[in-house]
Amino acid sequence: MCRFATLVVALAAAILAAPTASAQDNYPSRPITLIAPFAAGGSVDLVSRILAAGLTARLGQPVIVDNKPGGNGIIGIREALRAKPDGYTLLLGSVGANITPSLMQPNFPFDPLRDYVPLAMVAEWTAILVVKKDLPPSTLQEFIAYARARPGKINFGATGYGGLAHLVGEVLMQQTGISVQYVQYKGGSQGTADVLGGTIDAQMMSSAVAAGQVDNTRLKILAVANKHRLSILPNVPTMEEGGVSGANQTAWQGVFSAPRMPQPLRERIAREVFAITSDPAYQQKLRQSGFEPLPLNSGANIGNTRCFEKNRTISFVKLVV
Repeated sequence: MCRFATLVVALAAAILAAPTASAQDNYPSRPITLIAPFAAGGSVDLVSRILAAGLTARLGQPVIVDNKPGGNGIIGIREALRAKPDGYTLLLGSVGANITPSLMQPNFPFDPLRDYVPLAMVAEWTAILVVKKDLPPSTLQEFIAYARARPGKINFGATGYGGLAHLVGEVLMQQTGISVQYVQYKGGSQGTADVLGGTIDAQMMSSAVAAGQVDNTRLKILAVANKHRLSILPNVPTMEEGGVSGANQTAWQGVFSAPRMPQPLRERIAREVFAITSDPAYQQKLRQSGFEPLPLNSGANIGNTRCFEKNRTISFVKLVV
């Protein structure tokens, strides 16, 4: 069994096998912090705020999003794991921060099998190729031709080493034979600001960020890295339609906790998140923001569900490493 498959199965098993402890009957009795380990304005931040609003309404206590960017999510993850496991500090994790770096970086400081467990999935998103308005290409094929003529000279924004935007960008480069100069950002919003301002030439933007830029004339949206066109961008072709195969991939986001958190408390939080992601009103908010809801919790056997997509993801990572 591949390491990724072993990892996700063990994560699910850890949820079911964790020691039982009595949760406080009055939980929550004070505000809850939801750590978003990336900068404000990116996909993780946007999902965090939608989820926080839903949890606030359901729990009767404020759920405050605390952005802790840096180290491709490492700073935020570390702070969440150091907090007391009493349910008052949660982590909005993602495949690009919690899973794929452990497959790509020998010195990744966390062991996903040991250090954190998923409580519930929230949403998924896809990557979208955009370029600044003054760049000549207006289609994916034109961009490929333009980049081929300028190897290593296109400033290409991406968020996080090993994250979806980076991996999709790498597959695009490998499948087309082009090379770019990567510019790494702590959050998607920072790269968006630079491509809008013309500081960088192109960016692999999340569908969540792109949802707010549909009518912005300061950039051009060229292609989506998905099997199907997106409802928020019905006129933008997929990469496969543009002649690039193998770049289709989505990234999930979910709520994580330290394994020391008592099982009843984990189950309570998982139920609340599941209720929000199953609510049509919140599903609509997520879709309008460029996400697809993923109403899955530990009771749904996360390790065997499509949100992890273990076989396709490990194959996707292998294209890069």
